[in-house]
Amino acid sequence: MAQTGIYLTWVTAAILCSVALMPLLRPRFVRHSWSAYVDMFRRYWFHMLIVFSVYLWKDPLDQIDRALMASTRIEITPYIYAIEGDVTLWVQTGFKSELLTEVLTHFYVMGYMTAIFSAFIYPIYADDRYMADRIALTMFYVYILALPFYLFLNVRVTGDVIPGMETLAYDLTPEIRNWFVQIDPFTNGMPSLHIGMPFAIWLAFVKWDEDGRWHRFSMALLAFIFLTAFSIVYLGIHWISDVLGGLIIAHFAVLLADKTREGVWGVFDERLIGRRFALLIDNPRLALRKIRKIIQRTVEPYRQASRKQTSVAIVTVLFLTTTILVYDATHQSFPLEGVEVPSEATGEGEWMIAINETANEDTAIIAWNLSTSTSFKVGGAPWPSPPSIEISGERMAIYDGSRYDWFEIDPSSGVISPQARSDLSYSIHDLGIGTTLDGVSYVALLNSNGIEVRNPYGGGLIFIDDTQNVTALTVSGDSIIWATDRGDGPELSIFSVSTETRQSYFVNASSDEETEEGLREAGIDLDPRNGSITEISADGASIAVTVDVGAMRRIVLIDRIMGSSEIISWPAWDAWSPHLTAEKLVYLQITAYAPSEDEELDKYNDVYLFDRSTPNLPPVPLTSGSASVHQDPRVVSIGAAWLVTTGDDDPVLEIYDMEDPFEPYSRILLQAAVVILVPLLMVWTVQTATEGRNNQASESANI
Repeated sequence: MAQTGIYLTWVTAAILCSVALMPLLRPRFVRHSWSAYVDMFRRYWFHMLIVFSVYLWKDPLDQIDRALMASTRIEITPYIYAIEGDVTLWVQTGFKSELLTEVLTHFYVMGYMTAIFSAFIYPIYADDRYMADRIALTMFYVYILALPFYLFLNVRVTGDVIPGMETLAYDLTPEIRNWFVQIDPFTNGMPSLHIGMPFAIWLAFVKWDEDGRWHRFSMALLAFIFLTAFSIVYLGIHWISDVLGGLIIAHFAVLLADKTREGVWGVFDERLIGRRFALLIDNPRLALRKIRKIIQRTVEPYRQASRKQTSVAIVTVLFLTTTILVYDATHQSFPLEGVEVPSEATGEGEWMIAINETANEDTAIIAWNLSTSTSFKVGGAPWPSPPSIEISGERMAIYDGSRYDWFEIDPSSGVISPQARSDLSYSIHDLGIGTTLDGVSYVALLNSNGIEVRNPYGGGLIFIDDTQNVTALTVSGDSIIWATDRGDGPELSIFSVSTETRQSYFVNASSDEETEEGLREAGIDLDPRNGSITEISADGASIAVTVDVGAMRRIVLIDRIMGSSEIISWPAWDAWSPHLTAEKLVYLQITAYAPSEDEELDKYNDVYLFDRSTPNLPPVPLTSGSASVHQDPRVVSIGAAWLVTTGDDDPVLEIYDMEDPFEPYSRILLQAAVVILVPLLMVWTVQTATEGRNNQASESANI
């Protein structure tokens, strides 16, 4: 994929820079030898395993973070913004230039790789085990200490929060944007590892480089830290507070490495591992006896009641509670039971309707009440082919060909039966349900001749003229909204049934000039002014439309009162299938975009949620980077729903619960943990004071 190409370019350049700088930054006594590169893999393989293991669990943890953010929406960004204000915006506007942006974007990624790679490789290349032990542990602990902040205290990048500020690095090119979206949830601002990691390494060199052999490298690293601090603020990525957080994390990482280095490397030193393995082969009984003694010696301090024993109990309670709560919060979606092969699904409010197609059986339509978790069979069958469904509140219409059935949803009899059936003289292309200003229900029917407004129980009310070549139709209350393909750009027409008046809106689907220029340079041809509207969803005074602008589609949200519009989806990625309510907007967007690559990769998509109560924040993915195809996302009373197909499996109807991220058992567990922790912390405090007093008495006696 294209984004993989830019990543490989950065990695290759970082490795070459590290090797090229080695003659300048290595200790003077170290002589360059190609055989040393081979030896360092043999001598320090466990050091490499510790450091590079971070990259193995980073992606799963990012997926957990995205799921937590979507389900809990816990973040401290507003508090950071309240403290800092627009300080970072002043930096960006004061220094902004195209050349500086391009240089610092590549420095932000490639420079960081170079610094971290060099800091780890140089000591093991020089066979400086004293420093290698401490640097490897320090790097590992930086990630460990930052992890709770990334999962539970999310901070968004400044370019997504501060009005007028841009994420310059992320938006430099579509390829770079694709790569960042794949590896970064954009909510891991605090602490900044671009500062925390190199600063921790610099502190480690300052603390343990006793003879000054690494002085030149540590000074170069210090210069890198200052330049990086400016870069991450200028590029619209980090807050000043993120930098401070990185410095604090670095300090504690070095302290932790100093405290644990003897125990860790007493067990995992590569030389000792080799000797133990040789002993295990030569004399298994002796090796097992030694292992038993090591285990006994390790466990012995915890057999008697002490501060260590209580600390283990506290950590165990916190770890188990956190693990269960995180699992619960990241597993919000669940399949609805009772439908085997759903071909279509729709929903609104408390109701979810699905069409079930089973081989050798008639098409079945099933309705679920999401508040009571009960299902009902929908009558009105048989249908010669799977019909389409439109629902609005407690009203529903099922249609196919020239027939539609009208329902006032009433499950009291156990079966939801139609109140009326209408067979028309024309084929129904689309259908919408509305209510006039007098509270009278109606249906709007799109056919090849135009749009007809009918009483649901039969009989025409109004025929709207001049509605040929309609590409999309929806109904909201008293308004019928449609788009017409006339070749003169994306335009909406709005008809009031009660007053029989008509309005038109031109939809602006153009993004900012920088984005459009970047897409043109990438060979992606777009024509937003002559695009066409393919889907419409409306609620009250707001309308969401899908505009086909050429190589992709964009979701545009329109405010009918203000006459304004904005692109909600990422304008460089294909997006479609919006469903709008007063509070939320859900839609589909591709997982990644590589127009010159295999189109099979572009079919995968994710469901995105735009929370209209926080319009300044970007949409969040409810599904994340999955190799699945999602269809028909809908906002329902408890959250959202969609069809999902993975591989060659049949589609599954999933519900995403946004009302309560935790199950009842999780709340009980949390209450139990609080009750248990109170006496444990009290005991731990008493033991700490008592053991401290005993140690002082022992030291006085020795004197």
